Amino acid sequence: MSALQGRLGGFTAGLDLNGEWDGHQLRGRIGTFTDGHNVVVGLGRGALEGRVGSFTDGFDVRAEVAGGQLLLHLGGYTDGLDAVLTFTPEGATGHYGTFTEGVDVVLNREEDEVRGRFGSFTQGLDIRVSLGDVPLPLAAILAVGAYRVWTQREHAASTRR
Repeated sequence: MSALQGRLGGFTAGLDLNGEWDGHQLRGRIGTFTDGHNVVVGLGRGALEGRVGSFTDGFDVRAEVAGGQLLLHLGGYTDGLDAVLTFTPEGATGHYGTFTEGVDVVLNREEDEVRGRFGSFTQGLDIRVSLGDVPLPLAAILAVGAYRVWTQREHAASTRR
């Protein structure tokens, strides 16, 4: 069993990331023990499939790795968003979301750690993940899932104001 852990965002405003990969299934958590979402993504039908969160408060995940790219869909048919990341030995780069309302994603690999950013230098969120023996595409799935949880929370907070 291989484990990873990290954080999306800053010290005071961010989400913890934890996961374990057993060769068939990634199980983990985004957020804290009391205010977080479980993650379960496993091998199935030629792709990784699973869910972040509960049945009523979460979203589906489907990911394929093909030709050096991670093709990731988070959500359903009508409310889902895609991410496409291209992998290199140095890490991964790509885009999450729609063309007009999406963000660039940069993940830089440094030994057994990934550091990166969602969005621009001034308007983005940092990500840092200690990989252990977990493959980079699995860390990317967890990171993009965490970014979606973050944006959903930000949207919910802005509609309450």
